[in-house]
Formats: sequence, C-alpha cells, structure tokens
Amino acid sequence: MNNSLIKNYQEAIELKIEDLDENTSTKKMYNLIEPGKKVVDFGCATGCLAQLLIHKGCQVTGVEVNPAAAKIAEKYCEEVVVADLDFVSIPEILKDREFDIAVFGDVLEHLRNPWQILRDVKQVLKPGGYVVASIPNIAHGAVRLALLQGRFEYVEYGILDNTHLRFFTRASVESLFEDSGYIIHEMERTTKPIFFTEGILLVPDVKQNDFPPDLVQEIQASPESETLQFVIKAVPETIEGRYQQLRQRYSALSTELEQTKSQLQQTQIELERSQLTIQQQQSNFDVLNSQLQQTQAELNQSQIELQQTQAELNQSQIELQQTQAELNQSQIELQQIQTDVQTHITKILAMQSSKFWKLRNFWFSIKQLMGIKAND
Repeated sequence: MNNSLIKNYQEAIELKIEDLDENTSTKKMYNLIEPGKKVVDFGCATGCLAQLLIHKGCQVTGVEVNPAAAKIAEKYCEEVVVADLDFVSIPEILKDREFDIAVFGDVLEHLRNPWQILRDVKQVLKPGGYVVASIPNIAHGAVRLALLQGRFEYVEYGILDNTHLRFFTRASVESLFEDSGYIIHEMERTTKPIFFTEGILLVPDVKQNDFPPDLVQEIQASPESETLQFVIKAVPETIEGRYQQLRQRYSALSTELEQTKSQLQQTQIELERSQLTIQQQQSNFDVLNSQLQQTQAELNQSQIELQQTQAELNQSQIELQQTQAELNQSQIELQQIQTDVQTHITKILAMQSSKFWKLRNFWFSIKQLMGIKAND
C-alpha cells in the first residue's frame, strides 16, 4: 500500500440530502441509487454517502483504503473493509456477499487498473445490479487553457488531484465501461465555469484576459468544456442488454435519419426559395443597372452641355470685360470732352465780357444802322 496516495479526510459532519446542491456528484449519485438496496461503496471515505443512504432504507458496506476514515465510516455502514483495491481481489475481500449497487465516487481515477476492478465487481452484483460512478473530466476548458500555458500542476483536490493515476475524457469514460463489459444507461454531469475564482479551485486558475478572445470562444463552445465530473449509471452487459442497446441505438439513428431527411427537405425548400429570390433580385438588379446606365448617359450629356455653357459663359465674361474696358475708356474720353467744352465755354464767356468783344458788338450795331451788311 502506497501511503502517499492515501487521501486524508476531515471528520464527517451530519448531512441532509436537501442541503446538497444539485450540482454535486454526491447528490447526483444519491438520485441514481434506488431505495432499500444493498450497496457497496468503494472509497467510502468517512461515510458521507452512506449516512444519506440510510435515510433511503439502504444497507451500505464500505471499502476504504484509509484506516482512520474507515473507522469514522463504521458509524454509517453495516461494515467497512479496509483494503487497497490495487492489491486485493474484490471477490476475495467481499467473499460470498452480493449487492444491488456498486458505487465508485471519484475512485476509478485513483486505481492502476480500473478496467479490471469494474470486471471484478460484476462478480458481487446481483442479477439486475448496476454501477454508479463519478469520474473527473480532464478535458475541462481550464485544464486545456492551462496546458497551453505549459502548466499541469497537481493540487490537493479537484481534477488535478495529486493522488490521481488516471485521467478521463467523455470518450475514454465510455470506452472504460464498454471495454469492461458495461452498458452506460445514464450519464449526468457536474459543471464548473472555466474562469472560476471563488471557493476551492477544483480546476486550474486561468485568467480570461491571458488568452486571445477567439481561442476562449472556441474552448467555451467545445463539448464538455465546463464539465467537472461525469456521473454514470452502468449495467453489466448481457446478450439481451446488448441487443436492447443496439435496438435503441438503431431506433435513435433511424429517428435521427428521419430528422435529417426532414431538415434536408426543409433546407431544399429554403434553397429553392433563396434561388427564386436571387433570380428576382437579379432581374431587379438588371432593371436598376439599365436605369443607372441611362441616368449615367444623361449625366454625361448634361456634363457636356454644362461644359459648353461654362465655355460660353467664360467667353461672355471676356467680352463683358472688354466692353467694360471700352466703356471705361469712353467715359474717360467723355470726361475729357466735357472738360474741353467747359474750357471753351469759359473762354467764350471771358471773351464776351472783354472790351474787344463789346467794341465788336458796337461796330455791328452801327453797320446795321448804316445798312451795311454785317460780315463776321
């Protein structure tokens, strides 16, 4: 027995089933165990599950590797066998006893050969008996992200428990039971968010901001990324059971096929509708494109006319400037003529007021009196 792989447990406390969260493996295993059954609890620890099953009318035999924990579990179990399943045979330690249900609550991952243990336990199960087990999920998103950082750090509790010898994904859990001769009837899950920081860290501590958003989104969208544990109910495989399983699988596949056909038909209808819509839109596009080309031609013609009008306007502005220049010159000349006229008028007025002009006028008067024709 390797003492380094033996888990130490705290003193058992009084539990009530109504106090347990639905998102716990203990509650889910409890729900899978029928009332009034004979149960063997492998890895019973201090008897937490056994004390709950007592109120369900079950008779519980415990098997525990830790002698101190086994001593506490005796309070709730009819018997507790101290044994290391890696080194003993189940039929040997349980002798001729038979049970309705065998429980492995987070135990199989601690064993060197869980396949053989599951095969051996069939020898102590009654006809119609079954196995209830919880197994951690190594494919949890936090584990995957931690691996991308190069971290695989063992801790005292959780998925990376330092006493785990085996690690399982959903696929390998299914293979474990199938290879051991079982048919899984039910598979439930406990969950834990990838980026969980409260309470006991049962998954690696990773920070969302340390990873690219598209990578985080891909991990979160992947199956089982938040699955902490798988909780399984499995029955030993028989010819009848295998036949029934194959019939159920065939029925499920047939239903899935019909659903797929229906979806395909619906998709085909939607495709035809889409193609019709595309054709209509293409027709509308052709009309709009023709209108656009016509409008573009009209726009080009308008631009040509605008350019011609602009050229004519520019020519008119040039002619206007020339006319304005001529007008300005004419105004200057007119002002000069007006100035000259005014100058002549001034001179004439000056002459008329002079003595010579007066004598001239007097002489013209005498000539008129004398009948002499006035000559200028």
